[in-house]
Amino acid sequence: MTKTTPQILSRATTDAHPNDGVPKRAIWDQFIFFGDSITQIDGNPELGFSCMSALRYDYVRRIDIVNRGFSGYNTANALSVLPRFFPPPQEACVRLVKTLFFGANDASLPNTTGQHVPLEQYKLNYHKLLSHPSIIAHPDIKVLLITPPPIDEWQFDNWDEPGRSARKAVIAQAYARAVLEVGLESDTPVVDLWGECMRAIGWDGGEKLPGDRGVKKSALSRLLYDGLHLSGEGYKVLYDEMRKVVAREYPELVPHKIPVALEPFFPEWWQ
Repeated sequence: MTKTTPQILSRATTDAHPNDGVPKRAIWDQFIFFGDSITQIDGNPELGFSCMSALRYDYVRRIDIVNRGFSGYNTANALSVLPRFFPPPQEACVRLVKTLFFGANDASLPNTTGQHVPLEQYKLNYHKLLSHPSIIAHPDIKVLLITPPPIDEWQFDNWDEPGRSARKAVIAQAYARAVLEVGLESDTPVVDLWGECMRAIGWDGGEKLPGDRGVKKSALSRLLYDGLHLSGEGYKVLYDEMRKVVAREYPELVPHKIPVALEPFFPEWWQ
């Protein structure tokens, strides 16, 4: 007896019917979210809203949303781990979106947690990630950068050292600006999470920076559950801004523009 080898489709769509005699397997394209703990914990039910869960719902039967968040990682660690998990083109179609979401750890102060990456090296690491062979091997891949969120120093009282003293609001602002600069230098769209969080709490761009311990407490505690990581409301800000940037920069990637996989096979009268 001759075994029939299944045909592997390079895109999620297929017009194959289950009874045509040729078994075919649909492979969904992927969105890979690559970041630190803020990416890793996106989906924790205790936080309420989840950006990644909402996107999975938006793209159900269209795109596989893959979480590759690594708690504690900075951009130097990201460069080391990327080739160990990022699939080659023959294994997965990562032609759509890849998000780079680092900085919360890079921005820690020197001689504190051991995670610090100097600002210029941070930018250089981002450029190296954007041009990494594992990524550019996918010829149709689209990329989004995400700025790290603000820091609320007021919430660090509950942290143990050295974490309590490791991060400053003004430093987080500088690293967020660096991501915007990388986006301009590389012509890569950026989701300005830092800026959107500030706008969400009504900051007018004045000299008094919300989150700074020298300034009175702000509404950042709504968006950051511990001063560093996003709350459910913070993930909603990320989700809303990500959708806007995708619609503006990559309109072909909005959910309704992507065909569903494995269309139902019904008689004409069912239509």
